[in-house]
Amino acid sequence: MALLLAFGIALLILIISYVYFKWQISKKANGLPGDTPQILFGNLINSGILTGKKSFHEAMHYYQRKYGDKFVFWFGTHPILVFCSLEHAKAIFADRHTFEQSPLFLPNFELFCPHSIVTFAGSKWKRHARVMMPMFKRAKVIQHLDVIAECADRFIDQCLIADQVHTNLVRQCQTVTMNVIGFIAFDYDLGAEVNSKTKVMFENFISVVVNVMFFSSLPQWMAKLYLKLNWKYQKTNRFLRELMENIVEQEQNNQDKVSEQQRPKNLISSLVSSLNEQANDEQVSSGLTRAEMFDEVLTALVAGFETTATGLAWAIFFLSKNPHVQKRMKDELHENDLLITDDVQSLPTLTKEKIDALVYCELVIKEVLRLAPIASVTTRIALQDTVVDNTPVRRGQTVLIGMNNINTDARYWHHDDPTRFIPERYLHEDKDHHPSALLAFGGGHRACIGQDLAWLELKVVIIRLMQRRVTFEDTPENTGGYEERLTCFPKKMAIRVRFDGAQ
Repeated sequence: MALLLAFGIALLILIISYVYFKWQISKKANGLPGDTPQILFGNLINSGILTGKKSFHEAMHYYQRKYGDKFVFWFGTHPILVFCSLEHAKAIFADRHTFEQSPLFLPNFELFCPHSIVTFAGSKWKRHARVMMPMFKRAKVIQHLDVIAECADRFIDQCLIADQVHTNLVRQCQTVTMNVIGFIAFDYDLGAEVNSKTKVMFENFISVVVNVMFFSSLPQWMAKLYLKLNWKYQKTNRFLRELMENIVEQEQNNQDKVSEQQRPKNLISSLVSSLNEQANDEQVSSGLTRAEMFDEVLTALVAGFETTATGLAWAIFFLSKNPHVQKRMKDELHENDLLITDDVQSLPTLTKEKIDALVYCELVIKEVLRLAPIASVTTRIALQDTVVDNTPVRRGQTVLIGMNNINTDARYWHHDDPTRFIPERYLHEDKDHHPSALLAFGGGHRACIGQDLAWLELKVVIIRLMQRRVTFEDTPENTGGYEERLTCFPKKMAIRVRFDGAQ
């Protein structure tokens, strides 16, 4: 009897979902073209995204070729209006009173970090941003150059083996960026090595987040039930919460021992100093509650673990395919007396002035961020009815900006093939490219708050690798491709590592 009742309820849910779904299709097409969605899954299956045949950005490029710069894409039961031109992006990013961060930016992420800045909008976001954003500005993060360089040295010494083909570089890159965010943001040694417990737990956490995100079209109570019954997730969640407690407790103990003037100017210091259980959204400067503080710590760690690591993996992949780029970077380092040579045995110190002088190295990082589909799209939700390029957008509808589409569009990038990795393009036709045509970190008031740290971290680690005369060599198995998680990283890396001379 119970089985029949359960079956009946499931059938009723399916019928109601189908009727609602058909109603949504008729109501929200907005006159834009798009593939016919499938019940519950929308276009996730017929686009090849859910089956692994295409990454998200590959699907967006495919639909742009098929339908043009504007089309509808169904993320499960959610119709999304996709815009792929620079003009669209500028209009949407500039109108902060009409467009706000969409919940579909990270679907269901509120189940994991309900008090995180990435899930908030309006007054809640402003209150959190007041605490978080100052700590990620370039003037703050540039003070930690030596820490980033030390983490890069740790990566080189522990992970890179001469004359060996490395097939695990994505996971190894995650150790670097996780340790960097631990030291810089929290003054805490996470001890993140490839198979360390901390890193494995973060991998488990990300895996569950991705699973829940892609099935956001299902009722949220099902996702909650899945998390409750998933013992692996429960174990991971307990571990991470204990880690957050340790990080916060360490900082509280440190603050008790020193004056306010002696406290380090980092994220955890700012978070702990802002602790206020009476924090409210009517007063932007009222600080954060303890629950909010924990979620911000976890969010920062996830971002450091996943996004910057993906950028580093793509940088190494592109360098392995372009040995002349590695040579030119090393030549520039040599010209600036920063390269280890037979005559210079000690490692020259990196400073702000020295890395700012490395023009070609900067162009390499710029090209990595342009071409790599780290975060290939971003989303906004309309707070009121509006029009974008003669397309009506109703209040509550989600719009998606194809950032990777714009980053590789020949209308905005004129030197050679814009889908190729060519740092020299910024010395030629693309020297004066439109600044909004490079959308690595989103745009507008909801652009990535950690972009200055991510840019600096990527640049310093790559410079350190070249400074220590590491060479990445291509192999036949180094085929690349795309694997989608929270970010999109190289699917197949098989890179031989060599060291040019003595270390």
